[in-house]
Amino acid sequence: MGKYPESIDRITKARLAFSAVGSVVAIALTMFFIGVLVFLAFFSTQFIRDISKKFEMEILFYSQDANVKEADIIAYEQTLKLQPFVETSRVSSQKENTEEAKKAVGSNYEEVIPNPINASIVLTVKPEYASADSIAKVTQEIKKNPQVQDVEYPDYILQMIQDNFKRVQWIVFGFCAFFMFISLMLIANSLRLNIYSKRFNIKSLLLIGATRRFVRKPFVFKGFVQGTWGGFIAVVLLAALLYAAHCYVPEFVDLSQVTMIAYILTGIFIFSVLFTVISSHLFVNKYIKINSDRLYL
Repeated sequence: MGKYPESIDRITKARLAFSAVGSVVAIALTMFFIGVLVFLAFFSTQFIRDISKKFEMEILFYSQDANVKEADIIAYEQTLKLQPFVETSRVSSQKENTEEAKKAVGSNYEEVIPNPINASIVLTVKPEYASADSIAKVTQEIKKNPQVQDVEYPDYILQMIQDNFKRVQWIVFGFCAFFMFISLMLIANSLRLNIYSKRFNIKSLLLIGATRRFVRKPFVFKGFVQGTWGGFIAVVLLAALLYAAHCYVPEFVDLSQVTMIAYILTGIFIFSVLFTVISSHLFVNKYIKINSDRLYL
């Protein structure tokens, strides 16, 4: 008979340990899932921005017969770099353009006619200017130069960026927000049930004179410990997932964004701790203030 209470004590301790581990695992998995959604939103936005950076415009100039010299084009390109809409720019020389034209035509047209091709400027615009309205304004600004003959750019890429950029952003952010809300509600409900199971202990401590701070402290500390471990495990899992994803799809998961990735991982960890501490604090307060008659509901 002497061993019976001891065995009950061991079972109780095992159940409490299992409950604590289960809470940590639930928090870790939820934070991991939230982190996946945040990184999905981040890398999706970056991927579309990278596409917009590949959007090239070519500024064509009148031929040298119209007194447009390559030196003038180089000078204009240096001025163009100072414009707020320019991401990158370079001069494509007359020789380069002529060789490309010959390949396209399939013959040396200079044997028949004088070379009408001049040097040109190839530039990419900043992502915030990659829309039809902005490109129209940029083109209008460039054409103010009397030496410019025309400005060419691939309309289909511009249309793709304009049609899909904001749509994809809203879909990804909406999807992430929805599932983040569900995940946080699951954690909050787990913490609430854990504190609910101890509501009689809370009320008993208050009845024998314990202060609210004394009653609240162990629950908040437990929430802090669980949030810390859950956040740490989630960060480790996310780092492993990012490395694996970079190995398989490096064009989508770009680990060169080290600073931003570190900020997100740190944010996930801090959020895990803060959310569990604040939730524990709120739920304990609820059962501290609750009417004794409602403890049985």
